[in-house]
Amino acid sequence: MARVIPNERTWIGFTETRPANPAAPTEAEIDDAIDLTCLVMSINASAQGNTVPTPSLCSLFETSVPGTSQATFSGDFYRDDAKGTDGKIMDIAWNLLPRGKSGYFFISRFGGTGDDHKPRAGESVEVWPVQITSRQAGALSSNTAQTFTSNAAVNENPWESAIVVKSAVSASSVSTGK
Repeated sequence: MARVIPNERTWIGFTETRPANPAAPTEAEIDDAIDLTCLVMSINASAQGNTVPTPSLCSLFETSVPGTSQATFSGDFYRDDAKGTDGKIMDIAWNLLPRGKSGYFFISRFGGTGDDHKPRAGESVEVWPVQITSRQAGALSSNTAQTFTSNAAVNENPWESAIVVKSAVSASSVSTGK
């Protein structure tokens, strides 16, 4: 079993457009996402659930049933000074993720076979529906890269095991389970 780090393997994209089938985003939907990979320092996307005890007087063993679940999403990003065609600084991630913005993060933890490690048909990707709840600029200090932290509400179940499909036609044949 190999142990891997995410550097030079992972691909992370963001789109405001909901995939037609979030359990099976198309290659075109992945291609239309804005690639944030090189602006990401860290992402924490996690879902967790709980159990509810269901004791009974007829047994010394306390059973339980699944309870509710929730998800959280946060990320640390670099600010950038790349200039657009108009000569203005774009600061891509900062301007893309203001408080209140809704969208979908695509996370390919092991990368894909496409350009810049984009996932292609048959490869897995996580789809995280988010709404940005806070965006906090990092402190300005000498000899330190400018960064910011973004936190988001996850307003529906994430698709943690989505499979990329070639086209929308092939997406309709994929189960929509999460």
